[in-house]
Amino acid sequence: MSLHFIERGSGHPVILIHGFPLNQQIWDNFATSLSSSFRVFTIDLPGFGNSPALNNDFSIEDVASTLLTWIKEVNIKNAVLVGHSLGGYVALAMVEQEPTLFSGLVLFHSTAFADSEEKKQNRNKSLEFIEKNGVQAFTSNFIAPLFADNTNSAIALVKDISIQASADTVTGYTKAMRDRKDRTVVLKQFPKHILIISGQKDAGITVESVEKQAQLSPRIEFHVLENVAHMGMLENEGKTLELLSQFVLKSNQP
Repeated sequence: MSLHFIERGSGHPVILIHGFPLNQQIWDNFATSLSSSFRVFTIDLPGFGNSPALNNDFSIEDVASTLLTWIKEVNIKNAVLVGHSLGGYVALAMVEQEPTLFSGLVLFHSTAFADSEEKKQNRNKSLEFIEKNGVQAFTSNFIAPLFADNTNSAIALVKDISIQASADTVTGYTKAMRDRKDRTVVLKQFPKHILIISGQKDAGITVESVEKQAQLSPRIEFHVLENVAHMGMLENEGKTLELLSQFVLKSNQP
């Protein structure tokens, strides 16, 4: 499978994996800024953007395996892996499968916990809503609550990106996220540096739940973005760039 990606800049490699139901366009400004110091890759997950879809009933592990194959094909070595939301679930599965490929892991508004029963039921309700009302009705209503400020000018951009996703892709990833396993063991065992960035006002992945995970290993660095919900790269690009840049430099150290 030939995944669509964009490479920017030079230096230590950083791979940015987008969230749900988005594509790599969400990183455009952020990746351009980051590429002034590093070699930055943004990629469309299978089925999103310009990347071909996986077969039906795929898992997070399947997505991770596909990206690992791409990394080897492009010959990216010792990269810092950054996963936003869904991208974090994929990044955790990638590190679990091939930990030696990476120099650092960043969970960005993401979690190593599996879905709770309540969250699983909400995913099922989303699937029912999409079947009844169509995927665009779901994706267009999905975005504003991801921001702390519902008047944020970036909401329109994110909506435009989200409505590009097909019904099959959105339902497939909804099922894959619902059924993914707990990966806190990855946080405990990954021998490299880990950065977890949380949004103070993130209702979906709360500071409290992420803070518990940050205590699982002395290698984990934890930061909370104030007055940010789930879209730190847009809600506070400057602080997020600062945290990530410092972490990439740190990941080059033993």
